[in-house]
Amino acid sequence: MTPDDLWNRYSAIWSISDTAERGNELSVCLADEATYCDPNGLLVGHDAISRYMTQFQSSVPGGRFRISSVLHHHDRSLAQWFLTGADGSVLQTGTSFGAINDNGRLLAISGFYHPARSTATA
Repeated sequence: MTPDDLWNRYSAIWSISDTAERGNELSVCLADEATYCDPNGLLVGHDAISRYMTQFQSSVPGGRFRISSVLHHHDRSLAQWFLTGADGSVLQTGTSFGAINDNGRLLAISGFYHPARSTATA
């Protein structure tokens, strides 16, 4: 799987509501000892990450992450993403850094939210 394919498949997991299906996809995309970190905290392991995804789905019903670009070299990658609401409007943009293990799965993910752009004029 290419880094682009990996990030696109991983981002789609955030919208899977069936926990068994989500667990299967997490096993494909994430190392067993994977970590996920964003401004809300640090998570370790598939179960903790899956629970966080369930919370995300409750707080952003119909939300979907989309990958807009991926930069990659060696075992490191940087994915630009945007989050859309159920109506397709962009709710948030951000960047995630990932370390990829020897098996081609994400080992560590760090997500960063871009600040909202002001629509006010000076």
